[in-house]
Amino acid sequence: MKRLIATLVVALLMLAGCSNGDGGKVVQARFDDVADVFPLAPVMYADITVGKVTEISLSGTQALVTIELQKDSDVPANIIARIRRTSVLGERIIDLAVPDDQEPSVAALEDGDEIDQTETRADLENLVVEGNDVLGAIGASQVATMINEGAKGFGGNGEELGQILLNFRDITGTFDENSETIKSLIRNIDDFNQVIAAEADAHEQAVVNTAKALRVLDEESVRLTAAIESLARLATGSRSLLTAHVDEMDRFFQQARTIVGALHNQQSSIVELLKYAPRHNRNTQLVEYIDFNQVIQDFVICGVNDNPDDPARRCPEAD
Repeated sequence: MKRLIATLVVALLMLAGCSNGDGGKVVQARFDDVADVFPLAPVMYADITVGKVTEISLSGTQALVTIELQKDSDVPANIIARIRRTSVLGERIIDLAVPDDQEPSVAALEDGDEIDQTETRADLENLVVEGNDVLGAIGASQVATMINEGAKGFGGNGEELGQILLNFRDITGTFDENSETIKSLIRNIDDFNQVIAAEADAHEQAVVNTAKALRVLDEESVRLTAAIESLARLATGSRSLLTAHVDEMDRFFQQARTIVGALHNQQSSIVELLKYAPRHNRNTQLVEYIDFNQVIQDFVICGVNDNPDDPARRCPEAD
């Protein structure tokens, strides 16, 4: 009986260790808006990376985000998933945190669980929270010290400060004078957003396609790197060949330039050749007899059939 129990325990441990392969624990969360979060975005708990986003798909009117947690991550089950930026201009991540009014649960997130509580923190809210974090650490005495030091630093610069305030007044006055233009700009932005919203399905498909493309690029990154390295080697080899044979190529182009120049200078001769060559071929065919060409020699007999005006039929003058 003890041996049977031990065998069952070992089997259960093996099954637990084999669940989900080597990929860790996969959980899901639904968000009303994922902003610019993309697959492979980090997932953090207590400022420690515990996983990554593997897929983003549409589920009804919400975004279904699939998260892969590390196998050894011990994340409480009662956490809230928040999309936020790491800083004012930083990347967006998914931050897992226990609500302030709760204690971390004993139970941890397991493979296949779904995170019920989600939120997307706006950029302005991020700025306010980070400002509170910075100012919250400054005590009253430190504020007083800062004011005193500021008074020392700005002492004697009253005119400059006054000019700055006047400039601010001019700026705000300009904004006030152009309030209608600003309102029109805001209305135009609203119209633009409405046009974008009308094509929400197309934008959704574009996001899905982008996610697929990024996933394919990630899967093929090794092959792409190998291809780029091969192209680099090919370029290096080609440069070596060109460098080794640059003299031969120079001579070739010089000779080609000479030949082309000669052809250019003899254009009239080429025209004559093209003009009289067909006649030669025709005359050659006319004197053909039994596969042989009959060659007729025209003898020039001085004093009989010579022609002093024809260089071809003129007899040389006697010495």
